[in-house]
Amino acid sequence: MSSAGPPRGRAVGVISLGCPKNLVDTEVMLGLLTEAGYRLVSDPEQAEVLLVNTCCFIEQAREEAAAALSEATQWRRAQQGRVLICAGCWPEMEAPELRTMFPEIDAYMGPGDVPRVVSVVERALAGSGPEGPQARPSSFIYDGASPRLRTTALWTAYLKIADGCRHRCRFCVIPRLRGRYRSRPLASVVAEARQLAAEGVREINLVAQDTTAYGTDRRERVAGASAPAQRGADIADLLSALAGVEGIRWLRLLYGFPTAVTDRLIEVMAREERVCKYLDLPFQHADRSVLRRMGRPGDGGSYLKLIGRLREAMPDIAIRSSFIVGFPGEGEEEFRRLIEFIEAAELDRAGAFCFSPERGTPAAEMDDQVPSEVAQQRYHEFMVVQQRVSLALNQRWVGREMEVLIEAPGERKGEWVGRSFRDAPEIDGTVKVHARNAPKPGEFVMCRVTGAEPYDLEAEPLSPVRRAATRPVRR
Repeated sequence: MSSAGPPRGRAVGVISLGCPKNLVDTEVMLGLLTEAGYRLVSDPEQAEVLLVNTCCFIEQAREEAAAALSEATQWRRAQQGRVLICAGCWPEMEAPELRTMFPEIDAYMGPGDVPRVVSVVERALAGSGPEGPQARPSSFIYDGASPRLRTTALWTAYLKIADGCRHRCRFCVIPRLRGRYRSRPLASVVAEARQLAAEGVREINLVAQDTTAYGTDRRERVAGASAPAQRGADIADLLSALAGVEGIRWLRLLYGFPTAVTDRLIEVMAREERVCKYLDLPFQHADRSVLRRMGRPGDGGSYLKLIGRLREAMPDIAIRSSFIVGFPGEGEEEFRRLIEFIEAAELDRAGAFCFSPERGTPAAEMDDQVPSEVAQQRYHEFMVVQQRVSLALNQRWVGREMEVLIEAPGERKGEWVGRSFRDAPEIDGTVKVHARNAPKPGEFVMCRVTGAEPYDLEAEPLSPVRRAATRPVRR
C-alpha cells in the first residue's frame, strides 16, 4: 500500500447504491473528502480510492451490492496502491460476512461513520489494515453546515430531514441499522434549502425513513403555539417554512407513513403552491390481518378514507405507494383484498416486492411462509392490475395542460424527456415532450398532454411560464 501523504489531488471514485437517503450520505462523504483535498472522478480507472455505499434492505439490494463489490475488487486487484472502502447499511449488518466474501476491501463504514470518512480513507491509504464500522447503532445526522458534494442534476436535489426510524415493522432491519428516529432542527433544514436554491436547485425532494414523523422527537418553539401547551415543529410547519424559500419551484414529500398524515399536513399541501400535489405513502398491504402480522396499523378501509381526504383537498394529487406480496400468512383471500384495494384506490404509482425473509427480523421466523413461486405469481398479477390502473389515470390527462421540468434529450430527434409534479426523480414516469425549438435542461415548460402510456406521458410545449392552474381530474 502507498503511504498516506497529503490528500491534495488524490482521486476518489464513488458508487452509491440504494435509496436517495443513502445518496445523501454519499454526497456528504464526498463533501468531507473534497474539503480535505481529495478530488472526485467519474471514471474509476482514474481513481486511487473507490467508495461503494451499499444498501441491504432486501435480498435484491444485497445482490446488487455484491455485484458492484465484485467488480470493485477486480478494480482493486488491477493496480497496486488502490484502496476500496465499503460503506452503508450492509457492513453495518454483516461486516464479518463481507470480510469473507471480499477480503480485498480495505475498510468498512456503517451509516454512523459518515463523519469519519476522511480518517478512514487516510488509514486505508496508509495500509493500516481493514477496520469495521465504529458507530453502532448510528446517531449521526448531518446539518446544513456539513460539506456536501451533490451528484444529481444541477436543478434537483434530495434534502434529508431526519434519519433513523421509530417504527418496528417486523420485516424491516432499518431501525437496527440506522438507529432511533432523529429530526434535524427546522432552521437547519431551511438554511440548507436556501443554500440549494442559491446553487440553482429548483426542485427539492424531502426524504427520511418517515418524513411525516418529522419533529416528533423534538420540541422546538413554533410561532403561534401557546405556552404551556407548546408543541414542536412538525412536517406541516417545515413545509410551510420551506415554501417561503425563494427560487424553489417544487417541493416534494417522499416516504410518508399512512397513519401520520394529519389534517394540518393536508391543509398546508393544498395551500402552498410550491408544494407538489404528490405524496409517497408505502401502505405495504391492505388486509388487516396481514398488516398486523407486519406490525403496522391501518387497513384497506382506513387507507381509502385517507385517500379520499387527500383527493378532496387536492383533486389532482399524485399518490404513490409500495406493497409486499407473499408475506407470511398471506393466503389467497388476503391477497384478493389487496387486489380489490388497488383497483378501488386508483393509485397513480404503485410498486410491489416479493417478501424477503431478512435475518434478524421477526418475519423471517414466522409460521405460514409463502412459497416463493406463489409470491412471484402474486407479484405479476399485482403489477398487471396496477399497470391497467396507471394507464387509465394517465389517459385522463390527455388534452390537459401541465408544467414539465425538462431534463435531457430523448431518443428521437425533436424529443425531450422531462417530469411533471406527478413524477419523482428516477422512481416514477416521465413526460416525453416533442418540441421544434430545443428547450434547456432545467427549464420549466408549460405543455399540453397528447398521449398516454402506463407510466409515461407525451406532450407538446405551449410556452415557458411560471405556473398555470389545471382543471381537477374526475376520478
